[in-house]
Amino acid sequence: MDIGLNFDLMTEKLTAYQIGRAVDISVDQAQSIIDGDVKVDELDEETVAKLKNLNDKLMN
Repeated sequence: MDIGLNFDLMTEKLTAYQIGRAVDISVDQAQSIIDGDVKVDELDEETVAKLKNLNDKLMN
């Protein structure tokens, strides 16, 4: 499921640590999402919403 997240943009501007802190997930989980080991549609709705919000802020 493509929800319009631009992980390339996120990882250009933020580290896995920063992403994890911003959306309240572990660094390991953030890195797994970036690496594609964990798919976004496998995450809970709250985390997905936080990722979308972070993505929107980075794009503006």
